[in-house]
Amino acid sequence: MENIFNTAILPPNEEQRLENLKKYKIFGTQPEVIFKQLAAVTATLLKVPVAMINFVDKDSVWTKADQKGESGRITARSRSLCALAILNDQITVFEDATKDPSLIVNPWIAGYFDLRFYAAAPITTNEGFNIGAVCVVDKIKRTFSFREQKKLEWIAAVVRAELEKRTDID
Repeated sequence: MENIFNTAILPPNEEQRLENLKKYKIFGTQPEVIFKQLAAVTATLLKVPVAMINFVDKDSVWTKADQKGESGRITARSRSLCALAILNDQITVFEDATKDPSLIVNPWIAGYFDLRFYAAAPITTNEGFNIGAVCVVDKIKRTFSFREQKKLEWIAAVVRAELEKRTDID
């Protein structure tokens, strides 16, 4: 896998994390109202133009839902900031992504989207694996308060609860 970041993007437990992701049977599934609503609520709650619920597979990041209710977008893992977000157990924040040397060549920042702000809360399973992220994006730099971070963590916890329902019926 190509890696444009100046840092490792694979967690040490990558094989187990991927197995855990499969357990939830979420990757590549049809759109679901609850995830569409959660993405829309996230964008509104945090006053950002873009909010996504993403899951990170071996080579790609797949959008389960965004603020417009769309899903199914696939991005190369090597280019997705969510690949970095799953490396952390807490919120990942780039208040001005153009100031971070590890992101300088990322096409989302240096190219066609002109991304400036990114924040993500990992979606952590009961087993402790970060299988995705709830992220918010903007084209302007901005601060991300502790209160806003808590709101993003709350949404990620709701996504986790929805995922856990999938394992209850198997």
